[in-house]
Parts: sequence; C-alpha cells; structure tokens
Amino acid sequence: MVFMKKYLIRCMSVWLTLSMLTLLFACGDGQAAQTEDTGPEPTAFQTTTAAPPALSFLDGDGGARFSVIRPDKASQQVVRAGMAVHGAMSERFGVSHKLTSDFLMPKQTVEQFANQYEILIGETNRPESAQIGAALAADEYVVTFTGYKLVLIGGSDAATYQAVQAFLTLLEGDAAATLLEEGFALRQTMESGGYLVALTNQNGGYLEVYDLSTGVIDDTTMLWSYKTKYNNVCGTKLRKTERYGEVALAVCSSSTYACMATYPAGETVWSTEAAASGPHSIEWIPCGVIAVASSTGGEIRFFKPEGKTSATYDAVVSLEDAHGVLWDEKNQCLWAIGGKVITAYRVTLTADGAIQVSEDPARHLALPTGGAHDLAPVYGNADALWITTSSKVYQFDKNTKTFSTDYEGNGSLNRKAVKGVGNFPDGSIVYIYPDGILKSHTSRSMVFLRTVDGKLTPETLVSPTGHFYKVRVWSTDYQ
Repeated sequence: MVFMKKYLIRCMSVWLTLSMLTLLFACGDGQAAQTEDTGPEPTAFQTTTAAPPALSFLDGDGGARFSVIRPDKASQQVVRAGMAVHGAMSERFGVSHKLTSDFLMPKQTVEQFANQYEILIGETNRPESAQIGAALAADEYVVTFTGYKLVLIGGSDAATYQAVQAFLTLLEGDAAATLLEEGFALRQTMESGGYLVALTNQNGGYLEVYDLSTGVIDDTTMLWSYKTKYNNVCGTKLRKTERYGEVALAVCSSSTYACMATYPAGETVWSTEAAASGPHSIEWIPCGVIAVASSTGGEIRFFKPEGKTSATYDAVVSLEDAHGVLWDEKNQCLWAIGGKVITAYRVTLTADGAIQVSEDPARHLALPTGGAHDLAPVYGNADALWITTSSKVYQFDKNTKTFSTDYEGNGSLNRKAVKGVGNFPDGSIVYIYPDGILKSHTSRSMVFLRTVDGKLTPETLVSPTGHFYKVRVWSTDYQ
C-alpha cells in the first residue's frame, strides 16, 4: 500500500535517528516505551518457551530458518497475505521458505511446534497468536518477535494484512535484522481516508470493503472481506443492531439466499434460503424485521429472525422486478423500487409479534424510465434518494415527489446501466456499471468522483481480480 509504505518509511527514519529499533509496548495505551536503567520493562507478550540466541532469517547452512504459517481456515485476504510473505522471503534471501497452514495431523499437538522457527500470519492455533491478538482492537495490528515466533497479526483480517505490509516494508530495508531481536514489537492503528465502500465481488462470492482514498482497489487497500455462501452476491447494507452486537451486515445472493453477519468478526448469525427468486436487495428494519427484495420472484419477503435460520418468511408483498429496499428513519417507512415504480410500505410488529405490512398509496409513483435497479440514500439530504434505472440515474425528492437529473456530477453519472451508486458527506460520488468481462452485469472497475478543491474529479479504479456487481457506501446510517 503506497500510503502505508510511506508512513512506515517515515517511522523507520525516526527509529534510526533515535537508535530505537527495538520497540516495546507501554502499559495500557499501546505506545512505544524505552527501557529504563532499572531493567527492561516486560513486553505485552509472554511465552513459556525459552528465547533462542541471536539469529538471522537463514540457518548456518544458508537455508531457510523459518516456515510461514497461516490459519487452516483463513479468509481470502489472509491466504494472500501468507503468499506475499512467502514470496518476499524467498526473493529477499534467495531460498525457498516453507508455506503451510496450521492444520494438525492426527496425534499432532501445538506444543510440538513450540521450538520451531515460524512466521505466524493472523489467528493461527499457536498460543503466541492468540495471546497477542486478544489485546488488539479491530483496526490495530502488531509485528513482533517473541520466543521462536515472528508474529504478524491484526484485530481483523484487514489489520492482519496491514501487519504483513508493515513487515514487508521492514524486510526490504537495512533494519530487517532488528525484526529478530527478542522483544521487537511494532504496534500501529490502520489509517483510513474516510472513503469506505463495500463491493459485491461475484468472482468467488466475496463482500469486500475498500478505502478509496488511495485511488487503488486491490489487496493493499482491501480493509475487510466476507465470504458469502454463494458466488453471485448481490445486495448488502451495514446496520447498527442490538440483536447482533453493535454493528452487523446484511447480504443477499444466489437463488433464494440472504443472511446477517457480525461486523467485523464476520460470523454468520442468521440466514435463510426462503427469499423469493433472485434476491437483489436486503434491509434491516429497526423493529427487528429483515426485508429482502427479489427480482425474478417479484416479491419483497419479510423475516423475523428469531433463530439462526428461517425456513420460511413471515410476511410478503408483491412488487414486479423488485430490486431495491431502503428504510427511511425520518418518515418511518420502507422505500422500494421495482420495474417502473417506486413505492413505500409501513412495517410494524403487532402486539402478538406478527409482521404487518401496508403500502402507502401516496408514495406509489411511476418512474420516469423503466428498469429500476438501485436505491440508495443521498447522504447529507434526508429528503432525497438515489435511483438508477436501465437508462438514467435520478435524485428523487421525497417531499415534492419529483425526479431530477440536475445534480452535481450528472455529466459523468447520469448514464445507462448503473448498477450501484452512493455519495459521501463531502459530496464525492461512487458508482459502477458493467463491462461484461465475467458476467453481463459485473465490472472490474468503478468510477470515483472525488471532491478536489470543491470540484468532482473522476477517477476510474480497476481491480486486478475482482468482478463487482454493486457498490455501497459503507456506513451504518440509513440517510
């Protein structure tokens, strides 16, 4: 990552100037502390394994001293991180380093690996990974050497990837040897430019979160990923909930699938295979109801997620070619688009807990053009919605019930086949339309209309591996 490497290089210059190549954690706040004359402060990480003597990355015969270990059940991001470390080590030292998972064969135990030199990537089953990782927030990461283990770990997969990037930067420099000094510990908080989006990647079925401030969408700027059950992941939202922890994400994909998962832990806490055919959009309604809009089935089905799975739905309304649902906190209604219309529903729970849904006829309107596709909030204006159709992109005024293409950025954005759109508080806009390389509705690229000196400047960001369908500004706010 460009900005991260520049940041780490600046840090390294400071360390070299101050002769502080070995960093220790301060108690409580995670900041670096110097060793006092009265004796060294203990690091935050304690091991029962005796520390080996001073060493290098190569053994006495010039072979690889360390194996690279990743979790057996790792995310796509952590798998790639392990491969990056393996490749960099082999290139840097001219010998191949073993790359493997932490899978244990029958009769094997973790204790058998206690005195083996290993580079641990993420949440492995080694005790060093667990002990160090438990002290980290989701946006923090650590590079540290303790005992026989060089540990690269973050409080989330995204942070672990950043730990790997920090390690690779240090490995390239003259200070690489200090990585293997007992007690070396670098702890940092991930940087973010504030332009976070989620992209639904149908090349493998991943929901991926990126920071667009770098102008790059690849592994180096992927902050988080979640593997969905099916490849053709479509719609997503990030919402605050009491039921599933502070924040949870909603995802729908495949023929009839939808789910909720914790964020950033990524634990699936609810799922169903009972959505109508072709789920395109999902919403968490604050009363505790999940709405899923399905295009082929032409329905919005409502679920009351009382358990981990729902075998059937609890309420349903018909909406031809249903493509979008969005809860409106201000007006306490669920907006929906499908085919040639936009409409809204009142969604409540009765005294006995049943879901009651009724359409608001005053908000049932014909769209100016057909093929309704995406529905999103216009952040900064609670009275407006983004609506995309087969041929246009509109801002819809909830009060005047009018559709407009006269908005900032319309010269680039107002085009056909926009599959997803959103804006940031500073007015910057992101949108995506298909290139047809993988599927007729996916694209490797997206357009970022970034606000620069008060003007929207277009940037086309291209992924080397992704084929995306929808883009969503990654915010828990409904409006």
